[in-house]
Amino acid sequence: MFATSVTEIETMIKNYIEHKEKSMVYGKKRLDAEKEYNKLLTKYDGEAKHYSLEQANNIYKAYLEMIANGEESELAKSKFAEAEEKLREVGQILFEATINAEIAINPINGDSPSTRPVTVKYYNGQVIVS
Repeated sequence: MFATSVTEIETMIKNYIEHKEKSMVYGKKRLDAEKEYNKLLTKYDGEAKHYSLEQANNIYKAYLEMIANGEESELAKSKFAEAEEKLREVGQILFEATINAEIAINPINGDSPSTRPVTVKYYNGQVIVS
């Protein structure tokens, strides 16, 4: 039986990539939901402030989606910042060397995980992941 060993550094890199991607995806979803919310407000003649039950429900759902995606984006940004800080610490320990690795990334949209070649470079206290 073979076991896959996941190192701490691999986990840090994986967290960095996944949380950065989540932050961008949920940020875009939030903006899309906000556009939909605003579109519904104007479409349903928002100045008159008279909505049918269905219209009010559609506006409410768009608003909740906007808020939920905003919260997910902020959470991912926070976790991304933590992962970036941990990678900076690794860079200091390694005297700003470069790390080359194959990292298994869990996609956000539910597809199967994929393995990517990743290079982590350290430059003047900054982390560059490509």
